[in-house]
Amino acid sequence: MPDMLNTAISGLLTFQRALSTTSHNISNVNTEGYSRQHVEIATNTPSFVGNSFFGNGVNIDAVARAYDQFLTQELRDTTSVHSRLEKFGELSAHIDDVLADPQGGVSPILHDFFTSIQDVADDPTSSTARFAMINTGATLTSRFHNIDNRFEELSQNTITDIRNVVDEINDLVIAIRDVNIALNDSNAGGRVTQQSSDLLDKRDALLNQLAERIDISVINEQDNHISIFIGNGQTVLSDTVAFGLSAQPSIADPTQDVIAYNGLLTVTDISPQLGGGELGGLLDFRRNILEPTRNSLGRTAIGLAEIMNAQMRDGMDLNGNLGQDFYSYSPPEITAFTTNTGTATVTGIISDVSALTIDNYEIAFDGANWTLTSDSGTTASVANGAPATLVFEGLTLTINGAGAVVGDSFTIKPTGAGAETLQVVLTDSREIAAAVPIRTLSSLNNLGTLEINPGIVTDVTDPNLLNTATFTFDNPPTTFTSNVDVVVGGVPILAGAPIAYANNMVVDANGWQVDLRGVPQAGDVLTVESNVGGVGDNRNALNLANLQNIGVFDGGIASFQEDYGKLVGFVGSTTLSSNIERDAQQSLLIQAENRKSARVGVNLDEEAADLIRFQQAYEATARIISTVQTMFETLLNSVR
Repeated sequence: MPDMLNTAISGLLTFQRALSTTSHNISNVNTEGYSRQHVEIATNTPSFVGNSFFGNGVNIDAVARAYDQFLTQELRDTTSVHSRLEKFGELSAHIDDVLADPQGGVSPILHDFFTSIQDVADDPTSSTARFAMINTGATLTSRFHNIDNRFEELSQNTITDIRNVVDEINDLVIAIRDVNIALNDSNAGGRVTQQSSDLLDKRDALLNQLAERIDISVINEQDNHISIFIGNGQTVLSDTVAFGLSAQPSIADPTQDVIAYNGLLTVTDISPQLGGGELGGLLDFRRNILEPTRNSLGRTAIGLAEIMNAQMRDGMDLNGNLGQDFYSYSPPEITAFTTNTGTATVTGIISDVSALTIDNYEIAFDGANWTLTSDSGTTASVANGAPATLVFEGLTLTINGAGAVVGDSFTIKPTGAGAETLQVVLTDSREIAAAVPIRTLSSLNNLGTLEINPGIVTDVTDPNLLNTATFTFDNPPTTFTSNVDVVVGGVPILAGAPIAYANNMVVDANGWQVDLRGVPQAGDVLTVESNVGGVGDNRNALNLANLQNIGVFDGGIASFQEDYGKLVGFVGSTTLSSNIERDAQQSLLIQAENRKSARVGVNLDEEAADLIRFQQAYEATARIISTVQTMFETLLNSVR
């Protein structure tokens, strides 16, 4: 017949282990990632005696943990998104603080610079005003340098952070692999059907830490084995086989690291495919905020230099010389891919600021043509030549394609170094070209009401710009003659040929343009000559001061202040949007944590109730043993 003693012992052992599991739950109530465990109690196989089955007690079928795959995956995904937004917002805020600083930003000093130019226009003979203009211009370049240096520090810190996060990802993958190995070892060659709940909890905690660093997909396989994927399906862990990541210098730009996936045979850059976790936030920040911001700041600096220099060259200084450049900056950065095998070279200049974008470019050779592709996806191509010239989006590239090999490529950064390399090259205040190179005169002997406007310079490179031109009116004064070739209404007219006069007519010659108006008399003379000695002339200084109001960028629409304001607005709105999304995601994260905790966390009230329940069961089972003992003693006494 069934053994009451063994039945009772099975109950004692079962409830003892149930009490042990409950105490284990209570002890780990504050352990992060711990899932509540519970014993699954089942009856032993009954014995068939006579015509009936009799029970043989109880056993623990399993010690299982509370687990919900959906809630676990939800928490992991929410953690990854929140971590990315938190890192992105943190770094974006640094950019926003630098650009929007009312004292340290570009806008205040840019305003001061144009104010100093206006001071020169107000008094073009003042050496004090001229020195102040040069000093303020130099202060403006220092401001560009300081801001760009902050961005460079952020860039280097981002590179360091990317490398550290990649190392942490690899360490976590190895740790998860080790847990998998431990789980396999605990299976004791397949003789144990249940895996350790504590090891499974440890693995889930490691997976959650991994999700904080990178977006992952976890596939649960047979016997609780898992595989982990990132990006577009790259495997970083397959049960007990790990595949590492590495941060390596880009072949397109060695100053920037890319994320390389080390598979079985090849090394593949997967940076564009990573979009979650702290690593995704770092890559998003570098790609979508830091690089465009540096390029935009550089474009503002280059635009300032180009427009200032062009207007200075249209003027004349106190020495009677044509104006020289006020600013300098470095040409576009062009870097050959480290994989190039040919000897082709590419050089470039900024040729049209109004068409200049903030994109970087890649130009590649396919065996016949060079194709230029921007970050925005716009393209242009030119047939290979010696050299070939490609004009596109404000750039003029000269390609010496001799020795080019299929696949040769170059990275082009037109504006990235603009803020860093902007410099004031004009040091002599007398060389500020406040005057216009030409002046117009009406003879004191003129009898009519004929007038000539001060004129404008249309081509400062014309070799005859400073030659004297005279217009003498004939009798009758319906025509006049010029001592230089002119263009009237688009028609060239040689020197000495009669020119029909019309009120408000426009005359072009020698790189300048003048308007004639009024009623002439026979013998009236007008003169256009060099403005040497015109120290009080402020016309070009006024043109310089007015540059702050003209459209320079985006096809001649945006001024300097508008372009910089647009940059500040872009960074500010992006940062604000990211913070709002982060806060929303944080609420979702808290909700996900609470849902999972409610499902798998330790509830002390429930555990206290289980303690009482299992304790009472244990005591009741102990009484069975006492009863068995009494029965055994009675039996012995009856046969003594």
